[in-house]
This record gives sequence, structure tokens and C-alpha cells, in this order.
Amino acid sequence: MEMMLTQRQTQGLAMTARMQASLKILQMSNLDLSAHLAEEALSNPCLDVKLPEPVPELPSAVAARGADWDPVAALASGKPSLYDHVARQIALAFSSPTARRVADAFAEALEPTGWLSQPVEAIAAAARVPLPVAQAVLDRMRQFEPAGLFARDLADCLKLQAEDRGLLTWELTVILDNLPMIADGRIDELADLCDGTPDDVRNALRAIRGLDPKPGLAFAADPAPILPPDLRVVRKDGAWVVELNHSTLPAITVRDAPDPGGDAAARSYGAQALSRARWLRRTVERRQSTLLRAAAALVRRQETFLEKGQGHLAPLTTQDLAEEMNLHPSTISRAVAGRLIETPRGTLPLRAFFSRAFTPGSGDTGPSQDAVIAVVGEIVRQENARKPLSDAAIVREADKRGVTLARRTVAKYREMLGIPSSYDRRQRALAEA
Repeated sequence: MEMMLTQRQTQGLAMTARMQASLKILQMSNLDLSAHLAEEALSNPCLDVKLPEPVPELPSAVAARGADWDPVAALASGKPSLYDHVARQIALAFSSPTARRVADAFAEALEPTGWLSQPVEAIAAAARVPLPVAQAVLDRMRQFEPAGLFARDLADCLKLQAEDRGLLTWELTVILDNLPMIADGRIDELADLCDGTPDDVRNALRAIRGLDPKPGLAFAADPAPILPPDLRVVRKDGAWVVELNHSTLPAITVRDAPDPGGDAAARSYGAQALSRARWLRRTVERRQSTLLRAAAALVRRQETFLEKGQGHLAPLTTQDLAEEMNLHPSTISRAVAGRLIETPRGTLPLRAFFSRAFTPGSGDTGPSQDAVIAVVGEIVRQENARKPLSDAAIVREADKRGVTLARRTVAKYREMLGIPSSYDRRQRALAEA
């Protein structure tokens, strides 16, 4: 065998140490970035970092316990934690691993009061499931004991309890929807709204006072961490404007190295420190620019979602956004990972703005998968409970609404929504009759 030595020239991209560090900084949250820069400033005389104001560690509901609250005494009281209480009901209510994973995400989003601290869209995005799936799980969890858990606000919590006790009439619903009028003493106006008398309103108020506005406080609960948003989107002059949340961003100042005199080693160290500080400042500026551009592009592509809700979410992938911004899809993934944006619909992860197209390759011209799943759930909700629709019948009904589905796709989405088969639905309706 003859051995030959040859040369070959190829082109390739080598990931340098600074490139790796840049990608790491791009993926950091604002809080992680502050900690990273503060650590760098300790060893770099050319770098000054002004950290943002610290975020309060305790929610107001927890802080209201006061300095006399004794955690040891609370443990000795034998009260189960709110999370443990909910976890036991999750184990009984859900058999599907997907549904349990989503339910756990909702449980983690509970405030000590028992109210839900995040929008459903945010939890659906965090759990990587379509919104209709998350909503179906939440609807089931809102039936947990005690009544009022997983409420969105005070009025919602009181409605859940009133419904559980058989007290929720149309008049009481009107009163609960207008609680600020009670605080303002506008009893007569409220009576007119619910077609009653002021005495009727006062009687309803007595019933409301018997309800628990914060059912979660009956349990031991650990404070939930507060995660400030990285960005904000607001409506200005008829257009959506995306802004960085500067209150959570560190400020960087680069200064010259101290005069080393005739010390060559000190001069070399100072030059390296100055170069490192300038590079960090440029890298952070590029991070902010990339994040802002990505968020602005997402908002521009999903304006209808912001204005009308999740049912109007257009199909959009990281590949689509990468092509628009002339970046690699992995860069987009790093930029949006873990990022929160404050919107009029609540604080949402940037991941909530992405949705797969129902038909692969259809781009943004076809419906999103979330919208199609919502159609299946709506068809089942509108069916005659005594004559539930088969999967084939759901296919025909969806076709009438302009959505073409295969029977196996209906079965898959029905399972994702936690909807039993038509036979099981019929048996349940007969048992409840």
C-alpha cells in the first residue's frame, strides 16, 4: 500500500470563545445578565455596572402576614400546602400525562390566595400545548375543592363559589360584574341594572359576605417568585410599540484603565481589561437590539392576536422569523427563550406568539393548529349530550365550517382536549340524567 501526503483547503465556521460567550449572553434573562455583569465588574477595573432596583421578594399577600408571622408555628399547625392539596386532586382528575403536565403548570401559577397569577395563554406556551388544551384542563381544575380556586380575579372567585352553592342567579352575576359600584355606594344604580330593588341588592350582598374571597389562604403556601417582564408592548397613536423594560436592565460604563506607570505587566493587564469591557458593552447592546427586533417582528406578525385573542393567532415559526430578520433560527430560539413581554392581554412569554400551521407548508395563509383544535372543542360543546357526535360526524361538521380534517386527527385532538369517546360521553350523559 502506497501512503500519500496531500493538502486540502476547506471553509468552515469555527465557534470562538467570544462567539460562545455572546450566544450565552443573548440567552440570559435580564436578571441573569445583571448577575453576570456584576461578577465581571469585580475583576475588571475598566467596567462599571449599575444594577437595577431589586425586585420585591414577597408578594403583597405574603408580606401582609407581618413580622410576627412564625413559619415554624405554621408548620406545626398541620395544614397541608395549597400545592399539595391541588396535586392530590390532579392525580385523581387526570390520567393523561399531557393533561397532568399542563395541570402542574397551572398549579405552579397559583397565588397564595388561590387565584391564578398568569394568563392561560402564558401557561399554555410554557407547557408547550395549544391554548384549547390548556383551557380544557383549566375548566376541569376550576371544579376542584374548595370552590374558587384558579379564579382570575375577585368577581370570578365569588362566582365559582356562588355557583357551587347553587346561589348564582342572573341578578347576582350582574352584581358581581359591577363590584366597584358597591364600593362607590351606587346601590340604586346597581338595582336598576339587575332589575331589582335596593333591598334585593343588599340581600345579595349578605350572601356575598358569606363567601371566601381568598380560599387559598386556608392552606400553607410558599410565596411564588416574581418574574419581571423583559419587554413591554403598548398601543401608541394607533400602532403597537415594543419597548425594553429598562427598569430591569443593568447600565454599563467603560472607563480607562488606571495609569500603570512603568509597569509593563500592569499596562498589558489594563489593555486586556479595557478590551474586555468594550466587548461586553457591544455584546450587551447587540443583545438588546436583537431582542427588540425579534419582539417587534413578532408583534407586527401577530397584531390580530394582541387585539382579538388566541383564536386569531396566525401560523408562525422560528424559521419564518429568522428569514425575515436574516438570522439563524437557533439565534431566534435563544433570543426568545424564557423572555416575557407585558401586553394588554397580560404578561406572556414570547413563545406564545408562535404557532404551527395546521397544514404543513401552508405558511401564514392557512389556520393555525390552535384554531383547528378550538373548532373540535367547540363542536363537541355544542352537541346534544344525549346524542354525542362520533369522530366521523365531527369531521363532517368541521368540513361545514371550512376546516378539512381526517378522522384520526379528530381523535388525536379530542384526546388532547381530554374529551372521551362518543360512547363514553353517551354513558356519562345517561348516568347524569
